[in-house]
Formats: sequence, structure tokens, C-alpha cells
Amino acid sequence: MSACEEPSDGVLIKFKYPNGHTNMRKFRLSEPIQILFDFVGQDDIASEIFVVQEAASSRSVESSSSGSIMDHGIKASSTLYVLWFSNKDVQEILSDQQNGAYALHHTSHGQSSLSETSTQPSLSEPPTRPLLPEPPTRPLLPEPSTRPLLPEPSTQPPLTLFSQPQEILTLYDEPSLSPSSVQEPIIILDEQDESVSQNQPPVSTHHLGGPVDEIDLQTILKKMVSKVDGRFCPTSNQINVCRDNVLLCSLRAFKRRFFNPEAKLDVVFVDEDDNGEGAVDEGGPTREYLRLLMRAVHQSNIFEGHEKDRQLSLDTQALQTKLYMWVAKMIAVCVVHGGVGPHFFSERLFNQICGIPTPPAMVDEVCDHAFREQLIKIQEATTVREANSAIAEAADSLSIIGALRHVSSLEEKDSLVQSAANFFVNGRLATALDQFVEGLKTLGLLEELRKNPAVFYNMFVSEEIPLQAKDLCTLFDVDFSVQGSNRRDRENMTICFWRDWLIDIEGMLFIKENAVQSP
Repeated sequence: MSACEEPSDGVLIKFKYPNGHTNMRKFRLSEPIQILFDFVGQDDIASEIFVVQEAASSRSVESSSSGSIMDHGIKASSTLYVLWFSNKDVQEILSDQQNGAYALHHTSHGQSSLSETSTQPSLSEPPTRPLLPEPPTRPLLPEPSTRPLLPEPSTQPPLTLFSQPQEILTLYDEPSLSPSSVQEPIIILDEQDESVSQNQPPVSTHHLGGPVDEIDLQTILKKMVSKVDGRFCPTSNQINVCRDNVLLCSLRAFKRRFFNPEAKLDVVFVDEDDNGEGAVDEGGPTREYLRLLMRAVHQSNIFEGHEKDRQLSLDTQALQTKLYMWVAKMIAVCVVHGGVGPHFFSERLFNQICGIPTPPAMVDEVCDHAFREQLIKIQEATTVREANSAIAEAADSLSIIGALRHVSSLEEKDSLVQSAANFFVNGRLATALDQFVEGLKTLGLLEELRKNPAVFYNMFVSEEIPLQAKDLCTLFDVDFSVQGSNRRDRENMTICFWRDWLIDIEGMLFIKENAVQSP
């Protein structure tokens, strides 16, 4: 490397390493690309084989590549992200390269043998080397594992290509696996899922009330996380966050042209003076950001209702800007990247997302207070005359939703109230719900939600946890006096009385709740 001095008239190229370290150097674009790789490989933790890639490019360049720098599309003022390989990956790559060279050598040898044979009239002795190439050290097909890949292994004998036992290729009566599918992390997880399902009968979880023993939330999240490339963080995935406006900062980042939710996030918190609190994100800032983002989503204007039972609200500006879709994308990123769930969806909203039929809307679900009171007055009318009088008072609201009509019976009155409630809760929000569902397709979250709604229920719908004595105890820190003093002895007794009283109160509430629930 000492012979390759840095040219003064070269172009500057910047390198960003996986640990956040950056380096730069000048190169001539006509120079061999190995000079660039030699410079990158000087890092202390460099692997024998690695790749470099531009942030906005989907093409990576391996360190074993040849040619000039410009041949690989690297231009002036480029920023290249460096990705190291593990020792296991390096050994596999080297093994594949050796096997490829070995097969190429035998192919050329076979061609030369054929040319020599054509010049000779006959062969008096059989060749010492077989016509078929020798088997490589790694088998061409994956060997059958001691744990079968299929729930019921085939009992048929293996089908051999030739009748002689010394032949090389052996075909088994099993579906073939492509080499690419074996190396994909998702396929590895699928094999684990198959091994679990072998010991359990197939159980359907497509309905909310069904059993959930077949698969758990952790397994599903692990499968979705495998889609995220945690080793590569493009520049477009840097999120500059102000704590007092997390949602707006997130919208700017998510709407970038090259923002990739399937890559690692680089979160930088910015204070009031516009100074970053830390440019290297090792995971802590991302976790804090995802929690703050979910809190901001909970308080956004596209939701309404009780804080633990929220449903979509109608906002025409949000429809025009597709805010429902962007917020749903943020929820998907929070769930997959950090395991942060909403915990505030209403049961109706959750069922609508999962494609589960919902019951008819109730008047109590109408969030508009004035319209809800008008519907209640119509519903509580005991005569047709009272019902028509109440309908006349709500004429403006009913005419907007197309439910204004004169009733001639109490049954028609109930039908009017039901249709008005259904439209307010479901019909007018159809477009908003479509946008929201579209955003949840990010990272495959919607697909998993509809496959396993019961598994995700507690993550999206608020779960009421009763208040316990230990919860109140953890809210207070005791400022004790000096150990051994008379005051400390009295304080110890006071704390004992306090904790005993909390336990007694918890027991009394439990007895009271059971008495209320009993007939």
C-alpha cells in the first residue's frame, strides 16, 4: 500500500464503516479498484472479504472484484458504506470460489481429452480418470438431516441415477432446495417453524377467539425482523428528531424518495440549538425514538375516542395528504424494528384491519357528542310522533349522511338510528381505513395480522391490568434516616404498616369485585 500514494489531483471518496467510523481518501477513477479495497481493508476489524455500496444504489461491489474504479459506477464525491462479512460467510464464499474453479478446471480437461481422442483411431486402455467429475468436498445436494424437513418422511427407497452403486449423483424423493433459499434467513426461520409444527397438530388461528398455541408473538416478530438488513444503513434512513415534534420530523424522513424501512434506522436527536446529540446510533436512540413516535401517533388527529379505545377520525386534509397511510407505516416500523405496539386500538378498528366481521355499530360509539345525543333522543322515543319530532331536530345532521326520512312505526325509528350509527362509525371512514390498511402492508405486518389476529390482539388493543399493591409500592422511594437511630426504627414500622394496608385494600377490592360479579 505504501507504493500506492494518494494522488493530489484525484477525486475524494468517503467511506462509512459499520461501527460509525468514517474515513476518506483521494483516488483516480482510472486506477484499479483493488487500490480502493486495500485502503478500506486497513481497518483493524476488516474481514478478508467485504463489500462497498453507495447509499442510493442497490448494487454492491465485492472486494474480490477487478477492473477500474469507474468500471463499477463509483463517481467523484461518492459516499461508500462498508459491510464486513463474518468468518463463516468468508469461508463459504472462498469454498464456493474454489468449487467453481475446480469445476471449470475439469470442464476444460474434459474438452482437451475429447480433442485428443478425436485424433486417435482407437483407445486400447480405459482412461485412469473417470469421465464424470469427482464429487466436490461439499455435496451437490444437501444431505438429509437427522431431523426430517417434512412432517412425514417418505418411506420409498432413494432413486439412483444409475444402477451401479459407485455412481455419484443420488436423487431423493423430496422437494429440492435451491442454494439461494438455503442461505436466506427467512428460510431458516421457516424450517424452525416446520420443526415446531411437527410436534403439534395444525391449529387454525385465523379467527380472533381461536387457540394460539401453534405460534407465538416472538416467533412472528423474529420472522419479520429477518427482513430488515441491520448491517446496512443508507443515508436516506437518517431521521433527525426534535422531541417536541416527533411526528412532523418522522413524516419528513418517511416521505423521502429513498427511505427504506427494510434497512437500519439512524436516529439523531437534535436539541433547540440544532446540534445533534450523537451521530452514531448503536440502538439506544432508535429504541427511544420508536417509543416517542408511538406516543405521538397515539395523540395524532387521525384518531379519536378514549385514550385506550381509539378509532379513526375523519380528517379531509389527512385524506388528501394520505396521512393515514404514513402513520400506519410508522406503526409497522415501530412494531418490527422495536417491538413497540400501539396498545390503544379499539376492538372494532382492530377487527376491521384484520378482516374480521364486526357487529353493528352502537350509538355509544358515535364520537360526535351533539349527534350522539340526537340519536339517543330518537332511540328513546316511545311514540311515532316523538320520534318524528326528534328526527326533525336532527334534520341537518341526518340529511348530510342521507338518513333523513319520516317514520311511520317504531321499527322504522330503530332502523334509522342503526343506519345512521353504522354510517358514522363505518361508512364515512371507508377511504381512511383503506389508506390505513395500505400502510400496514409495510414489512409484511398486515399479512401477519390477518394470519394471527389472536397473537397480536394484546399488542394493538389496550389490555386492562388491575392495580395491585406492588404497583403502588414502586411509585414511592423512602428517604430513611440514619441506620440504627430511633427515628429509623419508627420509619421501618411505618413502612410495614403502609405495605400491610395496601395489601388489605387490594384484598378488599378483590372481594368487592367478586361480590358485584356474582348473581
